[in-house]
Amino acid sequence: MAGGPILPSSIYLGGASGNLSSTFYIPATNTVTNQGALGGIGVVLSLASIASAILQFNLPESLPTGTAKLRLLAMANATSGAAPWVTQDGVTSAGSSVGTTTLNIGSSQSVTWSTADILVETKQNIVSSLTANQILTVIINFAAQNTAGSVASASWTLAQNSVWQPSIVWE
Repeated sequence: MAGGPILPSSIYLGGASGNLSSTFYIPATNTVTNQGALGGIGVVLSLASIASAILQFNLPESLPTGTAKLRLLAMANATSGAAPWVTQDGVTSAGSSVGTTTLNIGSSQSVTWSTADILVETKQNIVSSLTANQILTVIINFAAQNTAGSVASASWTLAQNSVWQPSIVWE
């Protein structure tokens, strides 16, 4: 049985040197006042270095069947440009330190825009094995690529501000 979405219970953007913020995107093509507003992680245009968003998800008492995936919905007023990232994820049980949890490096992902104000969806598998009631930590390293098991800078060519809404789903 598929399930979700589960939204993050905690989002930390303070280590991204002002390149990330909690914000809303208002599409330029709105036909009804602000109807298309999407809240999420705002990423500055022309991101020049890796900017990391640290997310924690409280996993439910009963996990759905299927594969857990990070689902990202994104919007930008852009008709071109690429936005690459790589994730890291790990799980922590109650009574343990989130700060010492081992994180697994996920696959590289990228979105290339072709139409402004269109909701773009991506999904990528969570690497860690999940257990009910754990805390899932996911770090999204925007402007990064996975190189030989490490996180390295990549070419962010999206020249518009963008907003990203993360959730966890099972498929």
